[in-house]
Amino acid sequence: MSQISLEIRQPILNELEFLRTTGAKIFLFPFIGRTKYQLFGFYAIKFLVTCTTTQLFLTLCHTGFKDFFELINIAPNLGVCAISAIKYTKIHTNRVLYDEIFCHFKNDFWDIVSINSNAHMKVLKRYKFISMIVNRFIFYYSIPLIIVVNSFPFLVMTYENRVLGEDLHYLYPFDGWYPFDKVKWYWGAYIWESCMTALVVCVYLFSNMMQATYILFICMELKILGHSLEELISTEDVKILKRGNCNDIHGRVLFQLKIIIKRHHRLATMSASLDKVLGDAMLLNYSLGAIFICLTAYTFTVVDDFYQSVRYFSFFMSLLVESFNQCIVGQILSDHSEDLTESIYSADWPNASQEVKKIMLMFMMRTQKPFKLTANGYLVMNLNTFSAICSTSYQFFNLLRTVYP
Repeated sequence: MSQISLEIRQPILNELEFLRTTGAKIFLFPFIGRTKYQLFGFYAIKFLVTCTTTQLFLTLCHTGFKDFFELINIAPNLGVCAISAIKYTKIHTNRVLYDEIFCHFKNDFWDIVSINSNAHMKVLKRYKFISMIVNRFIFYYSIPLIIVVNSFPFLVMTYENRVLGEDLHYLYPFDGWYPFDKVKWYWGAYIWESCMTALVVCVYLFSNMMQATYILFICMELKILGHSLEELISTEDVKILKRGNCNDIHGRVLFQLKIIIKRHHRLATMSASLDKVLGDAMLLNYSLGAIFICLTAYTFTVVDDFYQSVRYFSFFMSLLVESFNQCIVGQILSDHSEDLTESIYSADWPNASQEVKKIMLMFMMRTQKPFKLTANGYLVMNLNTFSAICSTSYQFFNLLRTVYP
């Protein structure tokens, strides 16, 4: 491999290395060939996340489903923990798939990249920049999020007691149920909830980071394939074809077209596999999204307590952002796969051989069925779905405001 190609590869490899390093911290990387120590770490985290999910479920049951505000206070946390547990387990269960995709973009992807194509170089720079922005945002967003979520209850409790002179009212990060007096063991409960909050946030956001990176890189390769199709027959090739020296060029074009189709098929397989892996979490997110967005939006507008208002507003914004994230990722993937149809049409196909024209026509028909992410096949995750979630939530919100003004 030449030095130039290594220089071109390095920015993308750096993003994969960042993903690898981050995943190793929560024992998800390497996907295959983990040591006993790493597997112990994985199962320990899985056990802790499962315990937190169970604790919140017991807390929900302990309320007797009678206190509306308590239900709204617990249910979103329970949903986040459940989705985190599902994502964490899914990545481990499908580690062969995740490893194959990782190795593909580390090694095999570069076979179709041409250092002589300015369009290819621009695509690499653009998607490297986008993936870097997304990954760094998610990573550094998690740090202040954990600090705020864990410290805010204590700060509010201290302010109300020492500054406002109110009676001491103990506050916790997620206020779970315990089989003992959690007021007596306040600091023990607070430290436990703080640690579990940090752990769940890390697992949840890393899963989103990995999903976003893989989808972005699939889109990057689709874009490379699109430019390769447009450059399949160059201006120089057309001049040669017009002079009648066409056998070598037609053979080369046919060979390159078959490579592009094979790569597209491989990307389609990757996309479909990721859709199956992510389907459960997306279905749960969609099923609960509209309801919880509506309920948290209504609750933070009617409660009088400052702490509860901020808490419910945070739930509302987090749910809204997560729903948008799932839908926009699916929309981007579909748009990039559909763009290949235009790239095929933009190629200089009138000068191609009859065999190439037939293959291009069949390939065009195939690309008109876009890649997609779905909620277990029940609905497609795109901006129309996000619009439907927002619309449904707003209708329920207005209904609640009318019935319970």
